[in-house]
Amino acid sequence: MTATLTRRAWTVEFETETIDRLIDKHAPHIPKKRLQEPKPIQTEEELENFYHFRIGGAAHDLFIVQVCAKIINQIPDPKLQLFLSRQLGDDGAHAENTRRRVEALFGRDPIEDIQKQVQKHWDFMGDLPIRHWLGFLAFELHYEHHIVATAILNRRLSRLYDPVSTSFAVERIIPDEAFHRVGVVEWWQRKFDKASPTEKAELVEQVLALDEEGQRRRNPYLKEHGQITRRALGIEVKDSNLIYDAWRREVLAYFFDIPETALPKLFSINDETS
Repeated sequence: MTATLTRRAWTVEFETETIDRLIDKHAPHIPKKRLQEPKPIQTEEELENFYHFRIGGAAHDLFIVQVCAKIINQIPDPKLQLFLSRQLGDDGAHAENTRRRVEALFGRDPIEDIQKQVQKHWDFMGDLPIRHWLGFLAFELHYEHHIVATAILNRRLSRLYDPVSTSFAVERIIPDEAFHRVGVVEWWQRKFDKASPTEKAELVEQVLALDEEGQRRRNPYLKEHGQITRRALGIEVKDSNLIYDAWRREVLAYFFDIPETALPKLFSINDETS
């Protein structure tokens, strides 16, 4: 993996253009634009499905908060620490907003259910996010970057929605998460771009191994939460996992500044974890 590329800036436009290209290549039947306006969630079944979906989302955000809180004083990089203070606060606000919206809809504080789901993240991820700085990078890749294609498809294909939650997502969550992704890219590039060719090769090897470990650890969760999401949002589409896998390759190729074709075969979201 020695061929190098000139990176584009990491932007929302770059993400969207890349994902649309991957749809054309791997699953052209998936719409690239919304075909119909979603309907507000109304029935008891829809509300129950929405509850599980939003609890999962709040747990995702609170897990990020807990990881960042543990790692922030373990990496002696003040620029990173300032960025993580922003990321920690943003994801805390996202989780709290979801908690209060669910409380308003269901009449009870779901914080215990949220924390139970957070514990599941700790159980399957183990010490990977806080093992060392490269483990934390692998965590950031999985919890911020690799999920982008899935999030975009969910927004395009959803047939059900909660107007209040969607308003907060558009105004706060989507721009915050875009900022987080750029922050992780900039942190990595500050370190990677200063490395020698030998050091870069070593970093690529280590990050690939950790990223693969993260994928194996997350696969059962990704499949389970994917089903919960599709039920809650009324999504009916085939082959979205092909886009997840292809996008993950594009993310890694971007971080390593190499062609996607230079990457080895990676563990797929469709693979079974032994």
